[in-house]
Amino acid sequence: MASNSGASGVSSSTSGVSTASGASGASGASASADPSAAPVQTPADSPSGDDRPSHPPYRVDDWRDDDIIDGYQRATVHLGPDPEGVDGQAIATFVRKNPDKLSFVERVRRKLRHRVFGKPLAIMYLHGWNDYFYRRHASEYWESLGVAFYAVDLRRYGRSYRAGETAGYIEDLHDYAAELDALRDQIVREMGDDVHILAIGHSEGGLIMSLWVNREQPHHVRALALNSPWLELQGNTMFRLITTPVLKGFLLAGGKTPLPLNDPGFYGRTIERDSGGEWDYPSSLAATGAQFQPRAGWMQAIFRGQAEVAAGLDIQVPVLVCTSDRSMLQGSWDEAMRECDVVLDVVAIRQAALKLGDLVTVARIRGGIHDLTMSRPEARRHYFGLVTSWGGQTAWRTFLPAPLVRSALGRL
Repeated sequence: MASNSGASGVSSSTSGVSTASGASGASGASASADPSAAPVQTPADSPSGDDRPSHPPYRVDDWRDDDIIDGYQRATVHLGPDPEGVDGQAIATFVRKNPDKLSFVERVRRKLRHRVFGKPLAIMYLHGWNDYFYRRHASEYWESLGVAFYAVDLRRYGRSYRAGETAGYIEDLHDYAAELDALRDQIVREMGDDVHILAIGHSEGGLIMSLWVNREQPHHVRALALNSPWLELQGNTMFRLITTPVLKGFLLAGGKTPLPLNDPGFYGRTIERDSGGEWDYPSSLAATGAQFQPRAGWMQAIFRGQAEVAAGLDIQVPVLVCTSDRSMLQGSWDEAMRECDVVLDVVAIRQAALKLGDLVTVARIRGGIHDLTMSRPEARRHYFGLVTSWGGQTAWRTFLPAPLVRSALGRL
């Protein structure tokens, strides 16, 4: 979740398209420029076919220069039929640092990970509500350690939004498995079958990632790190149950019925440089042009996802859940909000986290804000250092030299 809003359309170039399975395929094929001639591989067709839920075949365009983050690239992912998409089709967008823009040292570290240690390392990152990928400092941190960083803008978010769509709208969070499967497969194609992936999800993205890892059991994903995940409504499970009848009343008027949820703008105030924060990243509205509005069908999807968590998931990989040490959910501004979560109830998150699986680590980041990566320096370095140490022991099981990590943390 973020204070940012909006998104923009992207070009759907089909030059040099690559294709792959949406659930279990670890490799893709090169295709011709004609999308109608591009072969596709469905999950059922994949050599390692299994009984995981299947998704429509997808198609990934070539990487091209990103127009939001200098030195980065984007690739449009054609996900197939979606009644909410333009022309009944959905797209998502992958984002990575341009490999040609990696420094000499970053390239050497990547190669050492692969050739010496035999373990290429990667991050796959998922944003939250009203959000998209723009956190360059996070990507640069991981790349400086020799860890390849990939992000995805979900359908109808950020770079994937197209004029006429309802920004951020979805009626089933499990539908996002299509773009997450596709990103996982893309990482494997580019990094090799030995790649060890740490999946990271923020806010709503943390809820989506949890549902995906639980149901899909995605190959190559060795651990899951959640940054202030929206695992439960503000308050607790009882509050969500009490408000469900109210939500059903709005649903009678249709899933896209706007909800009267007022954003006082406190979270944006903690982030943006002009209002006392540290960052001047463009909001989704400024960068991509869409106005986000919570709607009844989307909120029902959130409720259902949170109900799954409350009933208990069975995530088979280690999970790390990080939150601020406290929340401030109130109607008036307080300067103390610059060092706490003003969006979600961190106590409810930590309680719900215990339902994710058998091996869950819960950590509090003192002075952290809702997106811990954008907290004040001491708190964000604590967060990145914790995830790095934990990821090295769980997802990657490989040595990350302490001097290298200290140097990278010092640049945050």
